[in-house]
Amino acid sequence: MESEVSLPQVMTTRTRFLWVLAVFGVQLLYIPINHTVRGGMVLTLPWDSYVPFWPAWALPYLLGLVWWTASFLWAAWKMEARLFRALVVAAIAVMLSSYVVYVLLPTYVERPVVQGEGWPADLMRLIYGHDRVNNAFPSGHAYITTLILLFWWRWQPRWRWLWLALSVLVILSSLFTGQHNLLDPLGGILWGWLGYRFGLWWVARRFGEA
Repeated sequence: MESEVSLPQVMTTRTRFLWVLAVFGVQLLYIPINHTVRGGMVLTLPWDSYVPFWPAWALPYLLGLVWWTASFLWAAWKMEARLFRALVVAAIAVMLSSYVVYVLLPTYVERPVVQGEGWPADLMRLIYGHDRVNNAFPSGHAYITTLILLFWWRWQPRWRWLWLALSVLVILSSLFTGQHNLLDPLGGILWGWLGYRFGLWWVARRFGEA
């Protein structure tokens, strides 16, 4: 483990889980914004027309939420204090900054029509029924996934290719479910990387180089 992420100070288990609850609380602010913001722009590229709509990808799309929750709980339990602080600061920063964009520069997607029966179509209707078309750019699925990828790449390097594979799967699911256009996850990936760098910078500034 790199020396810059080690921290002699100890965070109690209670403090760690309170910080995770704070992250989850900030994440919940997405819901009222998603349900109140209207209109805006549709960000498209010529290649968007080549992205297929595959309702079966609703499963990895939803399982991504489970992966995020498990990842943050695992981090609260086991991650080094310095890196955990950076993760929490990064997550809150990317979420709050994206909410500003959702409100001031709203974007939305034009979703395909879900046809047919069966569990893939039912899952897609469930997603579309609870998550409205706004808050497209930057993609929240992409920036949270990118944050987890980058922090776990640093924290658990032995499993780097697993984190990468899971991240690719979740980000692709945001496209194949019609939840986003190509620019949305690209913006989300950049957002996540900037949040990662910000979190590490904040910890170094706050606690000094280890």
